[in-house]
Amino acid sequence: MENLRAALGHHSVLADPEELLVYECDGLPHHKYRPRAVVFPNSTEETAETMRLLALAGVPFTPRGAGTGLSGGALALNSGIVIELARMRKILSIDRENRLAIVQTGVVNSRVSRAVAHLGLHYVPDPSSQPTCTIGGNIAENAGGIHCLKYGTTTDHVIGARVVLAGGEIVDLEGASGEGNGYDLLGVFVGSEGTFGIATEATLRLTPMPPAVRTLLADFVEVNNASHAVSAIIAAGVMPAALEMMDREIIRAVEASVFAAGLPTDAGAALLIELDGLEAGLDDETNRVAAICLQNGARSCRRARDENERKKLWAARKGAFGAVGRIAPDSMIQDAVVPRSRLPEVLSETYRIAAKHQLVIANVFHAGDGNLHPLICFDSRSPEEVRQVKEAGRELMEVCVRAGGSITGEHGVGLDKREYFPLTFSEVDMETMLKVREAFDPSGLCNPGKIIPTPRGCGEGRAVARFGSSERWGDGETRGRGDTVTEGEGSDAQVWNADAASKRSDPAALRPPFSPSPCPPVSVSRSQVVAPSSVEEAIEIVKNAAAEKFRVIPAGARALSGLAHESVSQTLARKSVANSFAHESVTQGLAQKSVTQNLDQESVGQSAVVISTGRLNRLIEHEPADLIATAQAGMRLEEFNSHLAQQGQWLPLDPPDDGSATLGGVIATGLSGPFDCGYGPPRKYVIGMKVVTANGEVVKAGGKVVKNVAGYDLCKLFTGSYGTLGLIIELTFKLRPRPEKEATLALFGPVGDLLDAAFSILNEPLFPVCLELMSAAAAHRIGLSTKNGECALLVRFNGSGSTVAYQIERATILTQNKFGNNVEVHQDDQSLWQKLRTVTLVQNEAVGWHTAVKPSEIARFVDSLSRTQDFRSLIWHAGVASGRIRGSGLSTLDDAFGVRYSAPLQLMNRIKQQLDPAGIFRCLEEIHESTRNHTN
Repeated sequence: MENLRAALGHHSVLADPEELLVYECDGLPHHKYRPRAVVFPNSTEETAETMRLLALAGVPFTPRGAGTGLSGGALALNSGIVIELARMRKILSIDRENRLAIVQTGVVNSRVSRAVAHLGLHYVPDPSSQPTCTIGGNIAENAGGIHCLKYGTTTDHVIGARVVLAGGEIVDLEGASGEGNGYDLLGVFVGSEGTFGIATEATLRLTPMPPAVRTLLADFVEVNNASHAVSAIIAAGVMPAALEMMDREIIRAVEASVFAAGLPTDAGAALLIELDGLEAGLDDETNRVAAICLQNGARSCRRARDENERKKLWAARKGAFGAVGRIAPDSMIQDAVVPRSRLPEVLSETYRIAAKHQLVIANVFHAGDGNLHPLICFDSRSPEEVRQVKEAGRELMEVCVRAGGSITGEHGVGLDKREYFPLTFSEVDMETMLKVREAFDPSGLCNPGKIIPTPRGCGEGRAVARFGSSERWGDGETRGRGDTVTEGEGSDAQVWNADAASKRSDPAALRPPFSPSPCPPVSVSRSQVVAPSSVEEAIEIVKNAAAEKFRVIPAGARALSGLAHESVSQTLARKSVANSFAHESVTQGLAQKSVTQNLDQESVGQSAVVISTGRLNRLIEHEPADLIATAQAGMRLEEFNSHLAQQGQWLPLDPPDDGSATLGGVIATGLSGPFDCGYGPPRKYVIGMKVVTANGEVVKAGGKVVKNVAGYDLCKLFTGSYGTLGLIIELTFKLRPRPEKEATLALFGPVGDLLDAAFSILNEPLFPVCLELMSAAAAHRIGLSTKNGECALLVRFNGSGSTVAYQIERATILTQNKFGNNVEVHQDDQSLWQKLRTVTLVQNEAVGWHTAVKPSEIARFVDSLSRTQDFRSLIWHAGVASGRIRGSGLSTLDDAFGVRYSAPLQLMNRIKQQLDPAGIFRCLEEIHESTRNHTN
């Protein structure tokens, strides 16, 4: 204690037993552990010094914000130290142009939105504890809230964090841009519940306030009818901003409290539905939702009369947890997620469990996400009731998991649900998570004893444990279709027919015919290519390659076409996608940039087996009512979307692609396209995956529900990992309804004028799904005519017919004074955007490159390009809203770009070492070196 007081001051360390009482539990008072002391740092540097001193003494610690968590995650076990961030509550900067806010993580959530309201912006994640919870706590739990159905959870709105690791090391984690800047360390950090380190600062994405809002209240006689209405709304292609349910017990408790809002107390259930967007077309969508509710048994469905009533309705919903005290002295809140289509049966089971244990269960939850919050009401003074509550809680979790759900959607696992964790994940899955945890925290001092159940023999103070490995694959995989295909005619590559080998009785037959010597250098043209037709075969290939010390190179459907690219990017397209983990600067530090470069014999460095997933191409499941689909990694994106289109749904991703991109390739690279303006990057849509790791085991990450914070988000880690951590074999995506109408406005002129037009459209606000600036050469390549080397701006809108028509008209009015006749409207625009997806694919000996900058820096970036000798023939296009820039056509980048690798490579290498200690898959350093050697 004296060392801490000397470093931070006596006023920053509490150790008096009476003062520590308030820190012995969080918002879930059923678990109580008094800490040894509580430390209050005021800055990142003080936090780092605190953690350095604790590491030297071997003392575990637990980070804490406002203490509103509901999983026991902020409790210091075994007399650990609480590091309380409540004094770090400054809003450090607000960047209106780029819609960003940088804050200390002790800032209260609602304060961020209040600080930017005058700019017409807000911070979207809005948990029920919004007036008191902190940004740091939200990051630790990946908090959701009422409006995350449409807008996403915390992980979708935090784009950077300053983090202190256990030994006091300070690292800056950036959200993966999808432009080759390394592992998504921020994505896996969010939701890690304080077990990886402590976030002290965060860069938050701000969102425009919706111009128009409609709030509906629908009441039903039965919960079952309300549940069916939820699935029907989603299946109809409507994406509400919020879709909440309250049952009879909750309604009556709320109406007897200070949160009374006129809810019908005789209703069996009520749905609170909010739709937002442009005024144009919003009433039509509102009427459509009301009709669906009435068709599914609603007694009435009415719109909030005014803003005052709307606020009262939402205050009633957010105050529901507090109102439960009118039902019983105590309550145990649960948090689980199920597929939306399974809500009726799961809720029925919930009430059956309550009756069995003679308990009252009240339900208030995020129905649109399938995120249940059953409140088990009881009296803690009765030991028998306490026992029944624990039994009922476990039964509820088991019901939800059997329905295909998760044990937590937003509250986290913490201490409370640690024992339920094996219901969802196998020992192999848990071991993989623990390896990632050890990469961040080798000492095991960060919030030990949370999330993953730790065997007693490993020591209570150590968070990292080794579980016994076990092979498993229980999903009844069947073989893909077709025979082994050799691509690249004239090549002398060795191709092994895995399907034929699998028919032999000897397991050793699954070994491909490797060359006698395991380590001689091989050229790309002579790499050995295998195309497994089942998951079991893929597993055996990885195992045997590891045994023979062969490098494993994951690839997509085109095993030999552009092999060098495939070895890193899992084949997005023939001779196409720029790939590198180099995180580099443009002149005067304007940008980060990465370069396409073929990997030659020296970069391969040893014999390699290329595993093509092209035959693992089966659609496994598509559930329209849940807006999810699962497919094998070798299925082409184009074919996948063709299947989804039959149900009016799609996966809104558009990487650079000539039609050959596989789902595994898209996710392995994490590369996005123009749709990132309106829909976000690929990482946002992956909710589950299965990966064959270096030891030949299958690891499951995530699941099949749209909201899930059980354990670490390894989906984020594998997305954009370029096949360096494992072979992706299966993917589950959340989907979007297919829009009714799409149209594009094309503007032509100087770069400065086009960027001004783009930002005026964004600030209107209008809501383009694509906002793409492009060079004259790129415009010409996709069939647009420009004059005197002028650039082009493509603005795409989609939605209902009336919404699209309004936005096209309004955008035209905004820009007509400056552009006059240099404006075109493309009502049938599909071919335009399909051509754009291929416009920067590398041809001949030109260099392909891609980068991500702040939107406000695009003009400076283009200006730096204009000073190169190749500028007039250069093909490039830039996402104005996202800052993504991609191009090709340079013969050299030496004059335009410098090289700087600034990503936290040491931490990335620790993860690589944990998951692939023998270096079976490709190394980060090799990828970086091949790029660095080319650009210097």
